[in-house]
Amino acid sequence: MNMFRNNFLSYNDPSSLILNVVENHERVFYSFSGDSVNGTVLCLFIAGNCNIVLWNPATNAIKYLPPSEVGLVKLSMPDEAENYVEFNADYYVHGFGYDYVINDYKVIRYVDVSVDSSSEYSEDWLEDLECDSFWEIYILRSNSWRKLHIDMPYSLQCNDGTQVYMDGVCHWLCEEDKPCLVSFYLSNEEFFVTPTPSDVDDCFDVKALWINLAVLNGFIALISYYKETTTFHISILGEIGTKESWTKLIIAGPLSCVERPIGVGMKGQIVFRRKDEELVWLDLRTQMIAELG
Repeated sequence: MNMFRNNFLSYNDPSSLILNVVENHERVFYSFSGDSVNGTVLCLFIAGNCNIVLWNPATNAIKYLPPSEVGLVKLSMPDEAENYVEFNADYYVHGFGYDYVINDYKVIRYVDVSVDSSSEYSEDWLEDLECDSFWEIYILRSNSWRKLHIDMPYSLQCNDGTQVYMDGVCHWLCEEDKPCLVSFYLSNEEFFVTPTPSDVDDCFDVKALWINLAVLNGFIALISYYKETTTFHISILGEIGTKESWTKLIIAGPLSCVERPIGVGMKGQIVFRRKDEELVWLDLRTQMIAELG
């Protein structure tokens, strides 16, 4: 434990990076890839259900991602079916990051598809219509989506902070049979599932107000906040796919003045938003909170 605490040193200097949270209930994924594409940093924004935007903060250039091929399914329906058949597709972005093998950015998302028809409408083509939910992946260079033939755990509760990217791997929290962490490798498009141990499982319980994933000093970290005790529980994952490698790093608190984390600095400090909307950072070594000037 001392090894981890000594390595998670906090610095309040210009090399730390803090981004503002997007307003209007837009969800945002951050990917910091300073050593790729000649140092280019791209951010991904999600507006509404399916609109995805890539933003380069250095040039302020933006790029809207094209629609999914799932729209072709709807276009294949005959005109007379419009009043009797309801086609729905909900999109859940699970990750955004950089593939170091092909030197390109990728986005992975789950498409939840459903087709409902009234009892008075029945046609043979409707029975043959392929409307199963599926995974798809976007590649920036080709500017196109590709369907993934993979049976992978997904989450329909893609809340802010429950996904994170590190070193070519997208991670997200998922509750299937039991709480777990799913890790998807962008290069070979394979995934691993890491169960959460009993002392981390309770972060999915109603006792925890919220949970966050973060990258701390090269480790995947799980941060949960408990409203009753106003404490933060921080655990880190030592090895993907190994349940026993979860380590409880620290229990910080009580910290009643802190609302929730909004990011992690490049030197390992955790940045929180206080209840009065001011920003503070937590030094894991001393468990002291300092204001950001």
